[in-house]
Amino acid sequence: MRRTLIAAVVTATLALATVTPAATVAAPTVPVGQTAQATDTGGVPQATCFWFGPMGIRDQVTNKAYPDAGALYWGARFRLPAGSVLHLDGRFPHSRFMSVNSYGRVDGVEHAAVASLEDTQITPARGSQNPFLTGANRYPRHRNYRITVPAEDLGKRGPNFLDVPSTNSGAVQELIYRVYLPDRRSDRSVRSLPKPQLTLADGTVLRGPQVCAAINDAQRYFTFQTMPASLYKLLVNTPGGDPTTNSSFSPLRWEKFFNTPLALSIYRVATDLADLRLKDLAVGVAGGYYDNRSVNYSVGPVNSAHGDVLVLRGKLPTTPRTGPGVRTMGKGQMRYWSICQNTSPVETSAIACLADKQVRRVIDKDRRYTIVVSRRADRPANARMSCDVAWLNWGDQLDTLGRRSGTLILRNLESEPGFRRSLQKVGLDDIDVLSRRNRPETRVMGAYQPRGEYMSTGSFERRGCARGTGPGLG
Repeated sequence: MRRTLIAAVVTATLALATVTPAATVAAPTVPVGQTAQATDTGGVPQATCFWFGPMGIRDQVTNKAYPDAGALYWGARFRLPAGSVLHLDGRFPHSRFMSVNSYGRVDGVEHAAVASLEDTQITPARGSQNPFLTGANRYPRHRNYRITVPAEDLGKRGPNFLDVPSTNSGAVQELIYRVYLPDRRSDRSVRSLPKPQLTLADGTVLRGPQVCAAINDAQRYFTFQTMPASLYKLLVNTPGGDPTTNSSFSPLRWEKFFNTPLALSIYRVATDLADLRLKDLAVGVAGGYYDNRSVNYSVGPVNSAHGDVLVLRGKLPTTPRTGPGVRTMGKGQMRYWSICQNTSPVETSAIACLADKQVRRVIDKDRRYTIVVSRRADRPANARMSCDVAWLNWGDQLDTLGRRSGTLILRNLESEPGFRRSLQKVGLDDIDVLSRRNRPETRVMGAYQPRGEYMSTGSFERRGCARGTGPGLG
């Protein structure tokens, strides 16, 4: 019986690299240059005829693929005619960070970032300034840019070129435009989005609705990759693991994200099938889940069977201060940092996030912080800013197996090359995919990787409230 179950798990998990979405809507084929007779929005808000969104934690339909609450996401799906060039004309937003990423298939993994343009890489238009460069004025009057997206390699390159391969299912090309921590309401509006202009091979120039009619895919939203509930149940019950808590451990175990198969095989850690993870590691850096090429991620599965309260202690890297009234772009060890609590791979929804600017309010003189992760009902009375403790909502949602589980994601965005404790410095050789502790990753990051300890609400409350030090920081 045990051997039969092991064989079943092996058979099912061989398909991890090509997990199909839970609710895929096939994109109808629309001949280039023709308007789709019907547009499928899937309930996703449509910003303009070209961009849809914003997607993210605040919209139930688009709260997929683990979004960050500090970011706004807009997407586009299209097919460029041969020999054509798409231009995106925009204005740099007033924000901490912005980028445009393109997506395709990498080593069989769908929705992987294949190219990107970060804000500091974008050359401004003549007479304009880039406000994201260190020391730059964040509020210049002239802040225009143009991004060029060729249909194929035209034999010449220039500034602001972005490759958008047609390697997705149906040969559709996909973009995501991201804005992190926007200062103003206007930086969240549809008027802030880059405007498309298409130059056809014969020199004809199309603008606005003409562009959309010529290139838009009929499906006006992304198909997010999720794990089928049946596969999730099988993986949680991997022989040799504890189905009550799999894939979480106490103390909290972190593992950097490199590729989708490795991320989904985390249920094999410390089980009879642990050795199979070595093949997933060998896939290398392939991305997935509409990842951001500027960000490195680390994943920490959590489960309340270990304790109702999870206490995170770590050291916050320095980041530039931005926001209304901050006139000059500063610098730091990284551009942006956050930690988010999310649901299981079956839903891939975000519950709540804390960005660096929020955690900065509770750090001590050594930049050390305490974060309590719990349900509202279990929140300790001293888990508040006035006690130098940040609180992150665990959420009340149960997974499809009735467990109070979750997925913590730590984000390090655009770390400085000289900062040696970032996720960007964690390589494939710094991951122990077999062990319960993954000590090599911890050695690289040191105090910048949060330590996670489970306890009861009462245990944390007994530590009291000591402004200026924080419970448990001593």
